[in-house]
Amino acid sequence: MNPIVSVFRSLITNWDFARAMSARELRVINKGAMLGIAWLILRPLIQVAAYVCIVSYVFGARLGPDSGTFDYALHVLSGLISWQMIQRSLEESSSLIRDRMDILKQVIYPVETLPVSALLTSLPAPAVSLAIYIVLALAGGKLTWSVLALPVPLLLLAAFLIGCSWIFMVVGAVLKDLREVIAVFLGLAVYFSPVLVSEAMVGPTLWHLILILNPLSHMVITFRDVLQGGFHPASWGVFAAMAGFAFVAGAWTVNRTKVYINEYL
Repeated sequence: MNPIVSVFRSLITNWDFARAMSARELRVINKGAMLGIAWLILRPLIQVAAYVCIVSYVFGARLGPDSGTFDYALHVLSGLISWQMIQRSLEESSSLIRDRMDILKQVIYPVETLPVSALLTSLPAPAVSLAIYIVLALAGGKLTWSVLALPVPLLLLAAFLIGCSWIFMVVGAVLKDLREVIAVFLGLAVYFSPVLVSEAMVGPTLWHLILILNPLSHMVITFRDVLQGGFHPASWGVFAAMAGFAFVAGAWTVNRTKVYINEYL
């Protein structure tokens, strides 16, 4: 059977299992925390407040001559929705196998579902950010009908993250340092992406020479297109190509290495 078809069929067959494992991990994550699930709301609010205060008040930057602090807050929030998913999923992807050695050794576990469970576990935080954005945009008269197309970039991002996670979890099972490398890269990449800045803030030269060359920028741009009613066809094309390539390459990798993973365990 074609390895891509085999992995995709396994994801469909084991969907309920992946969802149950995700719910289990969410319970474990919030267990013992004083504020518990409240952190899902507090974390994005604190992030946005910090970015807005630093960029707007410390550096005095604005999206444009007619834009205020509220506009910049919406700009940052619309970028964080996708970036939170990217950062959480990719940082944890390299340790998906390593951190679950005990359970993987005890049962016959469909390892290809690990990134799906991890992705579902990471959804509450960006979902809260999205809800906050919608409320603020609606209150400020900035909400557009294009938000209804949000499932399109979400599906593309899910394909990209699952594909990359398949590759990273295989490599990360052997190379423990991969998690730190990814964390450092993403920690720097956010400052070279449209999450915090716009073309008007940095100028066209820096925008095209640095920010657009960051492949993750196109994901942020497409999400912001949907949320704010814009359209950047080049970014949509790059994003779709990256998502397709990552999913196919990841499916081929995990299908080819499943036997070796089981032997390693």
